[in-house]
Amino acid sequence: MIRFAIDPTFVALVYAIGGLCTASLGFYLWKQAQVPRWVRAVVLLMCATLSTGAIIQSGASADLWTIDPTSKAGRVSVYDNGGNALNPVELARGEANVLVRQTATTAAGACVWGMRNNNATRTIQVLRIKYQLSFDGTGAASLMRYEWVKATAVTVFSGGVAVTPVNLKTSLGNPTRTEVRVLDTGLTTTGITGATALHTSNWARLTFSATQAGGISGQFILDFAEQGMGPLELAQNEILCLRNGPTNASVVGDTVLGGVLFIEK
Repeated sequence: MIRFAIDPTFVALVYAIGGLCTASLGFYLWKQAQVPRWVRAVVLLMCATLSTGAIIQSGASADLWTIDPTSKAGRVSVYDNGGNALNPVELARGEANVLVRQTATTAAGACVWGMRNNNATRTIQVLRIKYQLSFDGTGAASLMRYEWVKATAVTVFSGGVAVTPVNLKTSLGNPTRTEVRVLDTGLTTTGITGATALHTSNWARLTFSATQAGGISGQFILDFAEQGMGPLELAQNEILCLRNGPTNASVVGDTVLGGVLFIEK
């Protein structure tokens, strides 16, 4: 929303001066006998209209421009040339926990954590992904590797355990179209199409013991707004997946933990 704030005192003053000037002009013309009576009547009507200020009306309907009763600012909604709202109303704000620990060897390419938009009425905008990789299994000279993937056309999203996102703004209500699930051996994503990786990371599998902390990575942060390209958007049946691979199988002890910040609009 863009607001053009105008001091109401200033507006009242301008209207008062304009009213006096136009009324004086109208009265003067009304007294001029040489000016036809109908002309004088039209001028007087125009003066009265001008003294009340201009009214902005929609070209497509009879709707008038809305003025906020508190701030006295005019409200507008901004759209691009395709008719898409550039700043749609935020309907929910949440963060979904990411906690995946491999309990069995899992072939590469499994979606072990996913977030899907299950409805056409809202769009999910992913603002930020933060996560770490760690290992608490038997050390080996190999790497765990995970990638974040966006895909479309997921008509069935099932398996594992449902993850309930945290509501970050109570007044908006809980997210209702964001479906999140986790299963370390791979979720069902029927129909998945165009699964393209947007970020890949790996980490060493070091032995964890009382004297060695094991392989715990620093924090990986994918902040889409900070990168200047806007949020990652999920329309109906689109999904954000955490996938192992693309060629590395997962083993017991591979772990991913973090969170995905999003809004529904």
